[in-house]
Amino acid sequence: MVRNYTCFIVDDEDLIIQRLELFFSELSHKEGRFHLVGKANNGQKGIEEILRLKPDIVITDIVMPRMDGISMIEQLKPELPHTQYILLTAYSSFEYAQRAIHANVLEYIVKVPLREADLDRALDKAAGILDEVKKKEEEFQSLNVSVLENKYRVRKQFFNELIRGEIPSHRASDFANRMQFHFFQANYCCFIVEMNLYESFRHEYSAVDQNILKYAITNVIEETVMNCGKGVVTDFSDNRFIGFLSWENNRSEMDTEYACQTLGSQIVSHLHQYLNQRVSVAFGGPHRGWESIKQAYSEANHVSEDFYYHAEKVVKTPAHRFHYRNDRKVDFQQKLANFLAWVQRKVSKEELEKEFADLNQFVTDHKIHKSIMAPMLRDLYRDIAVKFKSGNMLTTDVAEFPIEFMAFREQLAYIGDFTYEYVHAGQLLHRAEIMSAMRFIEKNLNQRLTLEAIAEEVNLAPSYFSSLFKKTMNEGVISYINRKKIQLALELLNVQDYSLLELCEEVGIVNEGYFCKLFKEYTGDTPKQYRIKMTRYESK
Repeated sequence: MVRNYTCFIVDDEDLIIQRLELFFSELSHKEGRFHLVGKANNGQKGIEEILRLKPDIVITDIVMPRMDGISMIEQLKPELPHTQYILLTAYSSFEYAQRAIHANVLEYIVKVPLREADLDRALDKAAGILDEVKKKEEEFQSLNVSVLENKYRVRKQFFNELIRGEIPSHRASDFANRMQFHFFQANYCCFIVEMNLYESFRHEYSAVDQNILKYAITNVIEETVMNCGKGVVTDFSDNRFIGFLSWENNRSEMDTEYACQTLGSQIVSHLHQYLNQRVSVAFGGPHRGWESIKQAYSEANHVSEDFYYHAEKVVKTPAHRFHYRNDRKVDFQQKLANFLAWVQRKVSKEELEKEFADLNQFVTDHKIHKSIMAPMLRDLYRDIAVKFKSGNMLTTDVAEFPIEFMAFREQLAYIGDFTYEYVHAGQLLHRAEIMSAMRFIEKNLNQRLTLEAIAEEVNLAPSYFSSLFKKTMNEGVISYINRKKIQLALELLNVQDYSLLELCEEVGIVNEGYFCKLFKEYTGDTPKQYRIKMTRYESK
């Protein structure tokens, strides 16, 4: 792909500026690579404008009032090290030539007479250097990303094997020295960061975008840990990240509790603020040495079991665990059996919501451990499908109950919406919810839309709404929203020439890079390429 280059002129002679403007005008019609973006008539003004516009190439006179061209270049070089500078001069002074060489000026062109062939050659040379710089930067960036990705991949494998007890402590110590993990010989505790609403996350994003976001989440958590002391973080499993926080001196239980609560709150806040991801954090107790890592993880894992009965964005420590009433299992099973016997076709949404509120209240009062509760809810889901199977077309495609990553309230809400669809089978009542969601999306395309906000608007559980939308529309919610946003962007570009930032604001996408990625994914062109095509089409 041919790259475009922005150019800027600095000269105190109006005739030279006019000559160069004409030169660039004719050049842009010939090949369109070089675009003049600005001009100035002295070095001081040149500095102000060049720092603002950041052109690729600057063509400047040497002798000018207030500041000469070489002094201007010397001031600009630290701020714009990759900009290429071409000097114009009517003087063949050795002193100027020496200063130009010292300032690393690309070309030294005599402007009386000013030959276009000299300018063409100098611009081509500048373009070649800029292309080489860009290529090296991309290679370096790609190398950095590759190194980081490999580092996190190795970390993930290492900690998984360590926690499973597959790596002896002496091998762990060798690995730690290579990775510069020196803090495990001091005091440390393990913590687990768990993504809330993970079922929705899996429906919202493609596998590629999920991996990118998880990589970003790991980095944000690790930076947050580093602000609190020493530590390490890695992506651990589907919806979980594992980390270790270390400190040098002995702490009291109160100080340790405070440090964990502070770090946990910062992780929750930062991930919501920077990546709009909701997480909960669970800490284990203090430990020392590599041989204790498995136990440290086990403690944090036990604490994280409490997430099942929390909504989102909580911080849990060993001092604030739930007290489980597993002895009430039989009582809850009886309540589920009574509900199954009661539920029948055509019951109203209000009646169903009342029954599920009653089930939720029982569990709020008498929490039963997830290992017991989740299978009971899975059985209820299956029993409802079996009960209404006769004459129900919906049962031909009953999805497996998404038990693994949902909290209790998510599971109960999912079953509630699922039950309502089944008892009203054949009436396509949920088609109205999908139509309402589509109207809401259309009305708010210039806002940042989330799955949770849309599900709330149509009064459905996010996970159930997500699966229902995909089943009805044959397209995921976020994919549908992104497609609509790009369609809106195209409509706007057909009306007037918006800048990239203006387009992002109009379609409610904050990140310009992500907008460009989506735009190219849906149209095959970047916004800039699309605008150029439109301009050519309109000029015919």
